Amino acid sequence: MRKFDGSGRAAQHYSRLFGRRSPKARLPRRLGALLVLLLSVGAPVACGPAPDGSGSVSSPPSRMTSAHHEVTLAPPAPQRMKTSPLHPVVIPSARLPSPTAPTPPVPRGSTPIPGTGQQLDLKLLVISADGTETDYAAVTTFLRRIGIPFDSLIATQTPLVAGMLASGNHGFYQGVILATGDLEYYDTATVQWTSAFDDAEWSTLWDYERTFGVRQVTSYTSPYGPPSTYGLNLVTYQDTTTAPLSVQLTSAGQQVFPDLAPNGIFDIRYAWTYLATPTDATTTPLLTTTDGQYAIASVANYADGRQNLTVTTANSPYLLHSMFFSYGIINWVTRGLFLGERHINMAPQVDDVLIEDDTWDVNALTDTTGLTYRISGSDYRALIAWDNQVRNRVPMLTLEFAFNGEGATGIYPSDTLTPAVKQRSAPFNWITHTYDHANLDAITYADTTTELQLNRKVANKTLALQNYDSTALVQPDVSGLYNLAFQAAAYDFGIRYVVSDTSQPGWDNPAPNEGQWSSIEPGLFIVPRRPDNLFYNVTTPEEWVSEYNHFYAPGGLIPYWDHDLSYAEILDFESDMWLRDLISWSDDPRMFHQSNLRAFDGVHSLLGSLIDATLDKYFRFYSLPVRYLRQSAIGGKMKDRMAYDASGAAGTLVAGATGCTLVLSTAQSATVPVTGVLTGPKTEIYGGQSVSYVTVRGGASVSISTACP
Repeated sequence: MRKFDGSGRAAQHYSRLFGRRSPKARLPRRLGALLVLLLSVGAPVACGPAPDGSGSVSSPPSRMTSAHHEVTLAPPAPQRMKTSPLHPVVIPSARLPSPTAPTPPVPRGSTPIPGTGQQLDLKLLVISADGTETDYAAVTTFLRRIGIPFDSLIATQTPLVAGMLASGNHGFYQGVILATGDLEYYDTATVQWTSAFDDAEWSTLWDYERTFGVRQVTSYTSPYGPPSTYGLNLVTYQDTTTAPLSVQLTSAGQQVFPDLAPNGIFDIRYAWTYLATPTDATTTPLLTTTDGQYAIASVANYADGRQNLTVTTANSPYLLHSMFFSYGIINWVTRGLFLGERHINMAPQVDDVLIEDDTWDVNALTDTTGLTYRISGSDYRALIAWDNQVRNRVPMLTLEFAFNGEGATGIYPSDTLTPAVKQRSAPFNWITHTYDHANLDAITYADTTTELQLNRKVANKTLALQNYDSTALVQPDVSGLYNLAFQAAAYDFGIRYVVSDTSQPGWDNPAPNEGQWSSIEPGLFIVPRRPDNLFYNVTTPEEWVSEYNHFYAPGGLIPYWDHDLSYAEILDFESDMWLRDLISWSDDPRMFHQSNLRAFDGVHSLLGSLIDATLDKYFRFYSLPVRYLRQSAIGGKMKDRMAYDASGAAGTLVAGATGCTLVLSTAQSATVPVTGVLTGPKTEIYGGQSVSYVTVRGGASVSISTACP
């Protein structure tokens, strides 16, 4: 244990580590996300509110602290909808147009945009009955995450007319997604379930899709008909609240969902699901129950060339099955060509490297009894061995260490960590965490500069770190976000990227994969960082189990579980939480602490075990590579995303005699991500798809020759 002489930086450091708030006020930062998730999956979802008017529920905010600083949690936002299946609807018209008989399946991607000179905008139309369907929330959430332009039509508010879809040979939408197959809503005037489209509106929509070769998705479909059974025979429906429904991909489904593990078994839970069989060979199942009996997702192919991807289970932005299948569905309806991108990202950051952290006392149930832990040289070498193994699965993955250089200056007797780092720093990335973990909320310009200078000297001289990024900083206690003196000094020193805590009000992502520029030092970019329930003060499974249950078990400070969780159960649940972030295509880094790196059995650490458990689950379901970005690269991607989101980017595909031309335009200059095109100097192949990053000046356009989809 380090010794202090009562003066100078060492004394300040001692005060900081041992003079913190009462543990009764300190709660895990990740709790906010946990509560949101638990509320969102507490009941099965269905389309629209029930006749009794049931709707959203929320709980009041909680005041709590965690991992160095205080956190205020916002009320949970997701809706818990009344559980009910969809209903047969009445189409408000004298009669429906005669149904078009299906034809044999059309091969994927074989229907080009018809007619030389015909134009089609790269934008989707999302149609909802009344805007309350959980599937509507799911669809729009997934589109925003990817960055695909779309318009929403609330059918009970705005009638659909042909001029909204096209003008001459110019189609305004490349695909159509319906929140439900029949656009049902409960009409209080007629006291019946009714389609929000009349027969003329259905005809208008189908005419547009036929004319421009536009595909359609019905996100949650009951094959009752009208307006269509979508090539399915309804058998029954199932509430999956208490028991999941296991499904698998067909060979055709493996082509539509190439991101997913081809032999994966996926569970549908907390959602009403219709069990149906294809009417004939013109309906192609993509996703079936594991016995192959029922089609949960399928494609209906019609004689006039129209195609509909039908999903017979309810969805929401928070349900795992919705997240699993969202990209494949969107990729299908766009024919694999769209504005926007998606990546699976894992970016763990580790704070306080080279100094010690308080540790949880399993007997006193607090971290204020003077127990501390600083990883040793053997811990560090065990971590390198783990890192070598994990890179066999994710070649790009590494840990980014936010370090405090004071710990490498001889203040720890018998220090084995510093020599180990000097010998081999390259496996990891390094950024500054200030020299002695200084809180930056009230620090002066001069003291900030001193902190950064001292830490840089340790990085360059004492340790000779090979992968040190001097442009990024993780602030101790995530402090300094309102301190101009700190921010000005940091910017003048060369810092360009700092972090915020997404659990604090006002510091979450303003939009998917966006950060924010500092309002007081415009040159600093703030990267939102996600906290975690792997607490900063735990080093062993015993400590984690003790503190976790101290909060969440029966009788705990925030009781949720009906029993004390074991280490395996905690690891299972927390890896589920991380899995959800991965498959949300989030770029945000995640926060951990050096105490989590202890090789508690000589081989394994808590953080390594959590990453392993998360990757085990991920690769059980996905074949898509996992990408790693360090903080400065994440900041760069977020800046590009913000410019793209604000640019008014638009794309139009023009069909020619021998191919197509994609015309990109923006109102403001931006780098436009385009999936399905390989052009220019900034390109990549990810998950078998080409992604190009095209710079377009504001008010100008760029033309790209490409194959017609």
